[in-house]
Amino acid sequence: MRRSWLPALVLLPLVAWGWSRLRLETDILATLPPDLAEVQALRQLRDGFSGGTDLVIAIEGDDADAAEAFASDAASALEARHDLVKEVQRAESITSGEGRAAGLVAWAVQNAPTVKVQALRESLEGDAARNKLATSLGRVSESLDLVASQRAAYDPFGLLEPLGESLDALEGGMFGLVSEDGAFRVLMVTPAADVTNYRAAAAWLAEVQNLLPTMQSVRVRFTGEPAFQAEIGAGIERDMSGTVGFTEVLIALLFWLMFKRLKPMIWIQGLLILTMLLTLGFGGLIVGKLSIMSLAFAAIVLGIVVDYAVLIIQEARQHPGADAASLRSQAGPGITAGALTTATVFLSLLFSGLPGMAELGLLVALGVICGHGIMLWLAPKLAAGRQQVIALHSVKPVSAQAHQVIAGSTLLLVGGAAIVFWQKGLPQFDSRAEALRPSKSEAMDALNWMQQRLGRDDEVSLPVLVRAGRQHLRQAAVQTEVAMKKAAADGIITRFVMPSQLVTDPAAQAANKVHLEWMVAETPRLESAATEAGFTPAAMGLWKAVIAAWRQSPVEDWPAEPTDSPVASTLSRFLGPEAVLGSVSCGTGSVEQAKQAISSVSAAKLAGWEVLGSALSDLVRTDLQRQMLPILAVLAVTLLITFRSGWDLLLSLIMLIAGLGALAATMSFLGWTWNLASLAAIPLLLGTGLDYGIHILLAMKRTGNDVALVQATTGRAVLFSGLTTVIGFGSLCFTSNRGIASLGLACCVGTLWILFFVIVFLPYWRAWLVGSGKQISGNPRNG
Repeated sequence: MRRSWLPALVLLPLVAWGWSRLRLETDILATLPPDLAEVQALRQLRDGFSGGTDLVIAIEGDDADAAEAFASDAASALEARHDLVKEVQRAESITSGEGRAAGLVAWAVQNAPTVKVQALRESLEGDAARNKLATSLGRVSESLDLVASQRAAYDPFGLLEPLGESLDALEGGMFGLVSEDGAFRVLMVTPAADVTNYRAAAAWLAEVQNLLPTMQSVRVRFTGEPAFQAEIGAGIERDMSGTVGFTEVLIALLFWLMFKRLKPMIWIQGLLILTMLLTLGFGGLIVGKLSIMSLAFAAIVLGIVVDYAVLIIQEARQHPGADAASLRSQAGPGITAGALTTATVFLSLLFSGLPGMAELGLLVALGVICGHGIMLWLAPKLAAGRQQVIALHSVKPVSAQAHQVIAGSTLLLVGGAAIVFWQKGLPQFDSRAEALRPSKSEAMDALNWMQQRLGRDDEVSLPVLVRAGRQHLRQAAVQTEVAMKKAAADGIITRFVMPSQLVTDPAAQAANKVHLEWMVAETPRLESAATEAGFTPAAMGLWKAVIAAWRQSPVEDWPAEPTDSPVASTLSRFLGPEAVLGSVSCGTGSVEQAKQAISSVSAAKLAGWEVLGSALSDLVRTDLQRQMLPILAVLAVTLLITFRSGWDLLLSLIMLIAGLGALAATMSFLGWTWNLASLAAIPLLLGTGLDYGIHILLAMKRTGNDVALVQATTGRAVLFSGLTTVIGFGSLCFTSNRGIASLGLACCVGTLWILFFVIVFLPYWRAWLVGSGKQISGNPRNG
């Protein structure tokens, strides 16, 4: 006995170390393939530009005044907390002359084409300045173009003219944080410290919420990285405790309903807890984290491992005089073969292109291996000589003749084929990446609400990432902008933003230096001329602010880098290390066309979840095809070693094909589709389904094809085992991740179908094909 506990004493420090390393991973990108270009683009969008960690506060008022007042008060309250908030971005017109707007204009003009800057200077020299002012004054008073009239009122000298169409891009890209009616506004809040940990994000978000004013006429919602981090982390904790607790309770209830035994129910729960402790410990050593996808392992492991204890109990009830060693020898081969096939199938997920799915497979395989060891070590000792003897004569068998089995099998085959034909094919594959997002997310709902209120509910807005070396970045941005204009002219996209004018152009800065120095020096004369022409001091606000920005960043120090600009924090939202961030908006059905249009520029790539879906779908389907042949080969070898019979191998394959076919027919009938996550149900069902078939076929072999006896004994245990697996998979349907929920649903329905074929049809199939059977239609013998 002391020797049997020695391994436990050795493993205890390792398990404790694994627990200390275990953490919750709330980064959804960590569950995606890191080498995929679309995933790299998403990661660069978040980490390569400032603003990726911003909290987005969406504000809707009963009217424009209420929304503006709340946004102003909220921004002031947040900006006063320097320990909490680094920066607050709010709606702002680029022609207003306010700090960030003027700084951006100053930076854009100093990097503008020299020809245009020189033309601006010439229009302000000598008497040309008075002519320019007169023209602007005429536009203010007489122009029917409202936009031109407003710009002339705030920019009488035409300071914005060198920017051309880039000005519209800047307006829409940075400062378009207010709806057309003004009743909806957005604040972008940058945390003062790192809040990537979900607990830190939740605490920081709570403090921000407490700082906001209270107005009955205003509604506020939160989205952005901190909101998602806090929400996902809380969801993982809730899903982990909820699915495990739900599964444990239902398994205990099912055991009581089927066996009416309290003591076995208690020690089974204890062994399941021990299995989970060991699995989490070893998982911490190998994986080190639980993600939003891999957290589902716990419910799956519980549903599978409890089967081994029940099978041992069933053997103890059939053989009341057997000791622990005898129970191991009788139940061990079937349990070991089942555990091996199940672990093999789940380990095959290591070859999945989705790291989150690979982690799920590894953790389940670890759980199955740990559960197998614990149940074979401890369950026979607890079950031997303590179980109620089965009264086989009291169990009424299911009667069936060979022709009835054939008729039933044929009916199911024809019915499934008819459903598939009626629904015009097998279930479709949904390639959208929504399957990897939370199913119930306030942060996601707030984001969708924000897009709708900003007038974009019928469109999808996609980031455009332009990457090139420093010397070629501006040229690449300009080429991308040209491609966007063409796509807009062709009706593929509705609008676009590409701040090419903000990309550093050292040559232009050097050439523009003399012209901008002249403007700084001539400012007193030009301001005096504007006053004489009748312009108010407010009309000179933009000019004065831009001149002040140039004075703050001395012209003699040019060429300057974005980090040297007074508005470096704003520029970093557009400009990253050798990258520029833009965007396009298009109809929901035009994403692929927009992708092709942007991809005509080699340096540009359309990013975002909508684009990610198609790339992931190709990867997932390729992975599935690559996994299936090795899985089938390993399973075939395992089954041949276990059965040493080609007939039993054939029956196992028929049973699996029937179960998967019934699942496909059910999905077609109900209109369900496969997605990026639920497609993994196919290999998972192969492993769990074979487990049930192995126990039934081995029992049939031991009893000489005694169908009634097998259904009354092993069939009862397999029924319990299958239902516990259904409970485990079914609990996943209530998780907060859409993909895991759809995976659980597919596995749940598939397991029910396989269980039905294993218990109802498989014994008769074997008795019919391999031998006549002792009790196909008679009474079971007494054991």
